[in-house]
Amino acid sequence: MRIAPLFLVVLAFGVVGLAKKPKITVRFHVEASESDGQSFAMPAKFRHPPRDGFVKRIPTISERNVEAIFPYPAPDGSFGCAFKLDSFGRTELDLISRASRGASIVAFVGTKGGVHQVIDMVIDRVVSDGIITIASGLTPMEIEAFKKEYKVLGETGKKKK
Repeated sequence: MRIAPLFLVVLAFGVVGLAKKPKITVRFHVEASESDGQSFAMPAKFRHPPRDGFVKRIPTISERNVEAIFPYPAPDGSFGCAFKLDSFGRTELDLISRASRGASIVAFVGTKGGVHQVIDMVIDRVVSDGIITIASGLTPMEIEAFKKEYKVLGETGKKKK
C-alpha cells in the first residue's frame, strides 16, 4: 500500500522527462525591480534606452504560447519574426501591455548553442491582437529552426506543431 504513492510520483517524473523538448526557444521576460530579489529577478542589459536593469526570471510568454510565425528580413541584414500567440499568450500579452506600460520586455532565443538576448522593447501601447514581434537580431539558422517548429503564416501545407 505504501509503494503505490511512490510509484505514482516516479511515474509522473518519468512522463515529464519524456516530454518533447523544443529545438529552439523564444521567451519574453518583463522588466523587474532589483528589489524583487535574486529568486524572482535576473540582471539584464537594456539597449533601448541603454542601461543595466533586471527582468523577471519566469517568462511572461514562451515558445509554448506560439501558434504560428511570420519571419522576414530586417533592414540591418538580420531577420525579424512576428509570433502569433495562442489564447493564453494573447491574454498574457494584453495584460502585461496594460499593467507594465513604460517598462521593457526582453526577448531571449535559445538553441543547442546557448541562449542570447535578442532585443528589448519598451511597452508603449496595449497589444490585444496576440502578435508580438522581434523586429531584428535573429539569425538565418534561428529562423530555419522556428520554421521547423511552427506553422508559417501565409504558407500552405500541414501544420508543424
